[in-house]
Amino acid sequence: MPIVCLEGTSAVGKSTTCKAFAEIYDTYIVEETRFLFGPTNLKGIELVEWHLECQIKRWQIALEKSKEHEFVLLDGDVFKLWYDRTYGFDEKMFEYESDYFRRKIILNEISFPHCYVVLWSDEAKLRKQKESDKTRKRGGFEKHLKLVEPQIKYFTALNAFVHNFAGIYKAETIDGNLLNIRNQILISPRLSKENTLHLYDFMINFLRTTNP
Repeated sequence: MPIVCLEGTSAVGKSTTCKAFAEIYDTYIVEETRFLFGPTNLKGIELVEWHLECQIKRWQIALEKSKEHEFVLLDGDVFKLWYDRTYGFDEKMFEYESDYFRRKIILNEISFPHCYVVLWSDEAKLRKQKESDKTRKRGGFEKHLKLVEPQIKYFTALNAFVHNFAGIYKAETIDGNLLNIRNQILISPRLSKENTLHLYDFMINFLRTTNP
């Protein structure tokens, strides 16, 4: 069954949308790394490797649960290279991560979801939603505000390479988000193994050559 990745900046409503979708449809939610695996005291390359391994585990969970449920929602992308690139990640570390994921794709240990649904909103609404949500501190909120435009730019490029692969939607209401997820699943193509590698190589080249 389809594995759908929900993306968007902090306070846009990803987690709330995932939970609302699961209340209607037979859905398994693969949460973000910090919720699945908790905090870690690792630093440097060990921390990077830990995060990479966590993304492999998240994908494997998604794959297994897709055999049991109608839908699987990934709360956040398993390929976070665009995130690291936006915030000026070290060049050598970027190449290390990109090589790591490419090897794992070849070994069938990770892949792209059936489609992406990317939610965005204007800064004023994001700030309002942050203030109204008392359940989460969102310590990196100000940093995440700088992610909106680069993220849309990145997923627009993926969508141009594989038509209808990523749906980019303004988050107006939760019901609207749910409808957009269902519509995106219906129109998104199925990637072959060969096309998966082509898309991945396009993604890496885009990130290497494009300023956030």
